[in-house]
Amino acid sequence: MLVFDESVLEKYRNLVRGVEEDAINLHPIQSGGRAGDYPGVVQAVLRFVDGYSVCDFCMKGRLDLIDSPPLCDFHRDIADFLDMDVARLFPGCRQAQYAAFHALVKSEDTIIIDSLAHYSTYLSAERVGARIVEVPHSGYPDFDLFLDAYAEKIEEVKKETGKWPALAFLTHVDYNYGNVFDAKSVGKIVHDYGIPFVLNGAYTVGRMPVSGKELGADILTASLHKSFASPAPSGLLLASRDYAEVIFKSSSIRGPWSGRSFENKEVETLGCTLPGCVVIGVMAAFPYVAERVKHWDEEVKKARYFIEQLERVAGIKQLGQRPHNHDLVHFESEPFFEIAQKHPRKGFFLYEELRERGVAGVQPGLSKFFKVSTYGKTWNQIKLAAEAFLDIARKYSIPIH
Repeated sequence: MLVFDESVLEKYRNLVRGVEEDAINLHPIQSGGRAGDYPGVVQAVLRFVDGYSVCDFCMKGRLDLIDSPPLCDFHRDIADFLDMDVARLFPGCRQAQYAAFHALVKSEDTIIIDSLAHYSTYLSAERVGARIVEVPHSGYPDFDLFLDAYAEKIEEVKKETGKWPALAFLTHVDYNYGNVFDAKSVGKIVHDYGIPFVLNGAYTVGRMPVSGKELGADILTASLHKSFASPAPSGLLLASRDYAEVIFKSSSIRGPWSGRSFENKEVETLGCTLPGCVVIGVMAAFPYVAERVKHWDEEVKKARYFIEQLERVAGIKQLGQRPHNHDLVHFESEPFFEIAQKHPRKGFFLYEELRERGVAGVQPGLSKFFKVSTYGKTWNQIKLAAEAFLDIARKYSIPIH
């Protein structure tokens, strides 16, 4: 065995992250997943931090059938909470998404997706060998999907291939502009054609109230580490009863020599998904999340206030739907970009100026376009973060309305 010098190993001994303690963090992929906001989550995770800690009383060989800790109850309760029939935990939304595609789509089938979908949607389609057809959007500056085009695209696929698409997919809130789309209307269109409707709730489940059945979702995916105050990696795949039997089918394989079989295991989960402290973090977050989604209107107000303040700076503009209905906000910033062109630190100047003022989350190197999220911040933090941008504008003599 190779023996490492102590100096090589030293960097792994004291791993520390102080972003949340040291700054107001506006990072869009982190704001809804902060487990540290809730002491009960942290304490629960620490108690179960050892490997397969939830498997002490695994009597039936499946995560959703464990009674202690109450994983069995949790699977039922989270399905009820999101108004779906069956739920399974996955290590992320993308894995959940792929599992649904793999169960419902055959190689060379066609699927309809929105043109603002996350890259993992495209890769999931590619991985199952599917052909994709995109629903277009309006482009700059609103990037609004043409939802009526779902019917048109479904008809096109039938005309071109002779068969209906295997499924239609919508990203409930897109990850670039924070646009909230009318899933209910898409669900109605898709159901008129009798094909399954898959809804990606990565930026909605855990942030705002979501009813899968009301929205017409046959399959719903969620990112728990992005929006459910949970440790990573964690996600959810939920299905209506009509599709659960297909997606969560049990194993039927049998060893031809040994005779071994695994009927209690589900194929798409590869038998088990989230053993250990991650799933405990998800369960511990559930009561906090169930309460916080009741205050979604307040989160939208904070985002709109933040937009209003930043757009006081001449040349800064919010992209996406207006009025904005989500905490994820995409800004275009010509004045900061112009400064970056001449600044010795180039695009890094904005990141560094914000950090000096106690604000994190705008990615290093960005100045012309940047995304932020105001989710979970207090009004005082929102005002301080907005003032940081205004103060930078004043420093570089950018006009403020």
